[in-house]
Amino acid sequence: MHPSFSLILFTSMAGMAQGAIVSLAVLNSGSDQLPSELLNVYLFPLILALLIGGLLASTFHLGHPERAWRAIMMWRTSWLSREVLVLPAFIALTALAYYFSWQASVPNWLWLVLCIASLALWVCTAMIYQCIRFIQEWAHPATMVNFIALGMSSGWFLLMAVLTLWSILHPNQAVVTSSNIAGVAGFTGFLILLSLSFKLWIWKRNRGLKPKSNLQSATGIKTGFVRQISMGMMGGSFNTREFFHQQSSFFVANVRKIAFFGTYLLPVLLLTIVVSNGTLSVLVIAFVVHCVGLMAERWLFFAEANHPQNLYYQRIS
Repeated sequence: MHPSFSLILFTSMAGMAQGAIVSLAVLNSGSDQLPSELLNVYLFPLILALLIGGLLASTFHLGHPERAWRAIMMWRTSWLSREVLVLPAFIALTALAYYFSWQASVPNWLWLVLCIASLALWVCTAMIYQCIRFIQEWAHPATMVNFIALGMSSGWFLLMAVLTLWSILHPNQAVVTSSNIAGVAGFTGFLILLSLSFKLWIWKRNRGLKPKSNLQSATGIKTGFVRQISMGMMGGSFNTREFFHQQSSFFVANVRKIAFFGTYLLPVLLLTIVVSNGTLSVLVIAFVVHCVGLMAERWLFFAEANHPQNLYYQRIS
């Protein structure tokens, strides 16, 4: 498939915000809550910016963005319509939690509702792709697992990076200190390695997939050998532009390396340095590297989805 950069931004930003909300709910629902200034000035505005920015970015791949509201009309049968409904509701709940945070503290019932809404949004987003049965790379529960695992790990990573910056700028109210940085970095590395294990399994599965259609089944010719010598047209079309990424195998292989090293391996190595040396700033650097790799990983998610029509429009034997 041809990945739209707006979809890459939306799925990455929204997933990170969802993971941050769930992580924040776990950290802030007990008696030992985070400083109110940290929540009100840094965390909630950042999470809302990611959600709203992702929502706006998702409209840029539409031919008529002003008609995007019509997507809600098919909510009974369309996962995209359900996502369009759940995302604004999740933003509204986050804004409500922000309001409560300014007043006193966010009640535990609201944290629970936010976690449920975050999970619902992950399900809706993943099912948009998982329900397409003829794209084998997507039509598997691993699609949803990958969305949730990467969203949780990137969201927790974001939260830890903000807490680390806060601790550096406000040493008197430090949340991440030299005494607990090893545990923070270690658990962050564990989440990333868990996401990596899922991703390696997905890549291995995708390499073994074989097209269910061939030229004989597509043309109805049951006997003889069929060889395609022409794409059927002299110029490009919607099919050749939207259902194939138009990049070489060399380019895709390099993006895969960026995704592997940037999203997973390099952050884990940097977090290992944090555990051994206790340097807070390295954790922030590791998060920046992780964000770069996350863009590459999400590009691969779309680009490696092989539409059956490419047997005709893109592959010439």
